Amino acid sequence: MQWGQIKTLFILCFLILNVYLFYQFIDKQNESDLRVKEAPDSSIETKLKNENIKVGKLPQDEKRESFISVKQRSLSDKDKKELDKLQNQTTTILDDKQILSSFDKPIEIPKDAKEDAVATTVKQNVWHGDEYSLWNWNKDINMLVFFQKKKDQPVFFNQSGVLLVFLNDKNEIISYTQTLLGDADDKDAEKKDLIKSIKAVETLYKTNELQSGDEITNANIGFYTRLPFENGVQVFVPTWKITVNDERHYFVNALEGYAIPSNEAQFLTDTLTSILEKLEKLDDDHKQKEPFIKLMNDRLTAIEKGQEEE
Repeated sequence: MQWGQIKTLFILCFLILNVYLFYQFIDKQNESDLRVKEAPDSSIETKLKNENIKVGKLPQDEKRESFISVKQRSLSDKDKKELDKLQNQTTTILDDKQILSSFDKPIEIPKDAKEDAVATTVKQNVWHGDEYSLWNWNKDINMLVFFQKKKDQPVFFNQSGVLLVFLNDKNEIISYTQTLLGDADDKDAEKKDLIKSIKAVETLYKTNELQSGDEITNANIGFYTRLPFENGVQVFVPTWKITVNDERHYFVNALEGYAIPSNEAQFLTDTLTSILEKLEKLDDDHKQKEPFIKLMNDRLTAIEKGQEEE
């Protein structure tokens, strides 16, 4: 056999071997891909369990909701007359939107009262008090924070619908400041399916907000400001509030599934600072000007001190 024929035979053999190995590789690759498809990622429940993160009883029902648009309420002459008739308190209106009221005689909060009882006491002494839900008793600055409700759900961290109640060293209610949102308009908004509460928890897990040993203790729907418009209309989006260990609160957009940052200390600082700016416009001889300016400054100092200690 001539050398040229031998060389040709070797080339053909190598080609056949390469083709065989190529098909073997393709088969192995397809088999591997199939195994990946047949083994999906672990469920969020499994991941949480592996991280020793407990999940309490979460809402399981399907929820549907829409955006709502709201303007801040301007107080009418009728509103002001109703405020003037409130018992045991002196009221001042700033910019026809901000209510400042001080009690002639402090309102006592029963010793060891639960939050529900505290909230009831406040609502009984505040104009349209039933429209608000208690967010927090911030004992570091001795202040109760209430958020106004729309469609029976709280609107979180909005200066246009907030009730701040000030207590003295004896935990007696001495004064409050209040704003109100107008009627909610959702007639042109289409209701959409909300993400489930466990998906909101998964968002927090993926953003590293949850730690080993944590427990998801509550989840409920409210609203959060999406964006304000120049004409004063604000758009609120349905939002999951996820509570961890009964003390940490997180917010997740219930339509689009992303986490919404929040900071109570910053919200209170901005709100009190805004009220201070309005107070400065009052006449110097206004009897409520200086007491409320001192009250705002004292609380701002307490907030700043608390942030420094963290």
